Amino acid sequence: MQVMSRVAVVAVLALCEACNPGYPAAPAEGGPPWTELTSEHFTVWTDAEPSRVCLLIRELEQFRDMMAAVAYPTAPASGRALAVVMRNDRELSEVNNLGEPRAMTHAATAPLWQPLVLLSLPGAEHRTLAHELSHLVSLAVIHHQSRWLSEGMAAYFESAQLAADGTGVTIGAAPARYGSTLRLAPLARLFRWAEVASIAEERALYQTAWALVAYLLNEHKAELGHYLWLIEHTVDPANPPWRDQQQRAWDTAFPSLPLDELGDRLAQWLRYGSHRELRFYLRPGHAPVTARRLTDADTYAVRSFLFDGPSPEQHSRGRAELAQALAREPTNVLAWVLRAVDGAQPPAGVGRAIAAAHPDDWRAWWLAAMAIERDGGEPAELDRARGQACALIARNRALVAPPRLCPDLRHASAR
Repeated sequence: MQVMSRVAVVAVLALCEACNPGYPAAPAEGGPPWTELTSEHFTVWTDAEPSRVCLLIRELEQFRDMMAAVAYPTAPASGRALAVVMRNDRELSEVNNLGEPRAMTHAATAPLWQPLVLLSLPGAEHRTLAHELSHLVSLAVIHHQSRWLSEGMAAYFESAQLAADGTGVTIGAAPARYGSTLRLAPLARLFRWAEVASIAEERALYQTAWALVAYLLNEHKAELGHYLWLIEHTVDPANPPWRDQQQRAWDTAFPSLPLDELGDRLAQWLRYGSHRELRFYLRPGHAPVTARRLTDADTYAVRSFLFDGPSPEQHSRGRAELAQALAREPTNVLAWVLRAVDGAQPPAGVGRAIAAAHPDDWRAWWLAAMAIERDGGEPAELDRARGQACALIARNRALVAPPRLCPDLRHASAR
């Protein structure tokens, strides 16, 4: 299930040493080192063995290629999502608000403004991992999605079965976990699906979302591609009502499939239609991966992001890790981003120093712009900082710019 807020991503059950003795120490205190691994479409932060994570990254690239071929042929080549990969299930369970070793996805919103998945290296069950990776890939293409579309796509692609020789993948089978008998929810309810419902209703909604996506991919694939393009390029969630915009997108993309007839057509297809399972060739898993060891400051900042949460204990632990990051590197970008989203913007001098120390990081220029604006700096300097930030954001189509930063950058604007 897609995670919709930072609190849900980073909250932990217990963060004091007495309650949480198992989480490893930071590298500076004798814990495992953290590494950043980068491929064409993914950035990974991990405390696991890098060589093993490289194998996972190549699987991620293959999965992304398959999804793009099936559902997102116009996916931008430059989009890069983020994964945080824990060494084991125990670590993952301690940064999961439910206390479960379950992979979680997070949309491209504050504080990282980039699609994110948290998972463990050894413990991800195939179906769950495929489901969450589907969210991650789709969120890198379509930043603002209705829940039926998000969960329907993830349910469809979680059925992916890799061939024994590793050269192909088959998709399209009905997800077994939703039961052998489909119980469809009313489509009007499906399109209003936002919050978590009862267990029985959630099951019906997941089944219906899967069925609708399968139907559209089987019978209206070209129109679905147009609809997905319209959702990303014409629907603005900050300009309500969002549902009305989505309905206009539907009416434009599916002129032969009016919503008031969709329920009957879906039911007919499920009874009598041709449901095709699709097989795709996978390119060999040789995606180049670059690696760099995260500094102690970077590692403390990552840990602050993972540990911080709504309770006083969580917030205290997160702030302590953040203080360690800034003590080691006063211009650490991630640490200042985490401070900024909590309202502690850097002074102008610090903002300029951050940008000077990290000129290739859009976040550094964003911080500089905030600091210059707050301190009443020269308009030309402010425009330059914003321009640098937006130019760097434009290189990664998976990013969503913070509000009001890049109003002319449609794909990355969170207006």
